[in-house]
Amino acid sequence: MNFTVYNSESKTFIKVQDKKELADLIYNTIKYYEEYTENLRKENAKLHANAYQVVSDELKDKIQSLQEQLDLSYGEFSSQKEKEAYKDFEQRHMHERLTSKIQGGKAPYLIPTGVGIGTHLEVVCPICGEKEDITDIGVW
Repeated sequence: MNFTVYNSESKTFIKVQDKKELADLIYNTIKYYEEYTENLRKENAKLHANAYQVVSDELKDKIQSLQEQLDLSYGEFSSQKEKEAYKDFEQRHMHERLTSKIQGGKAPYLIPTGVGIGTHLEVVCPICGEKEDITDIGVW
C-alpha cells in the first residue's frame, strides 16, 4: 500500500509504503504538536505572569498616588508638609506609649482656625499639653 502524506516540516508530499511507517509518522507528528502546545502554554503562563506583575506594579503606583491625594485632603491637612509635621509631633510625644493609637492611647489633636486665605493648624498633645503651629502658609 502507498500512502501520500503532507510533511509540514519540509512542506512537501511524501509517499509512505506501509501502515507501520504511517503509524510512526502520525505518532511522531502528534507527539511533536503536543510538545509544541505545552511549550506555548508555558510561554503563555510566563507572559501572563509578567503582564500581571506590570499591571500590578502600575496599579500599586496609582493606588499609592490616590492614597496620598486622599491623605492630603483627609482631615485638615493642606499639604504633605503639614501631614509630615503632624507625624513628627506625634512621634515626639509618645510619652512612653501613652499616646500610641495601638495601645489605646490618645493621639495629638488638631485645632484648625480659618483665617480667610487659608487654615491655621495647631497640633496639641493631650498628655503634656504642648502646642505647635504646623501651618504650611506656602499653600495659601
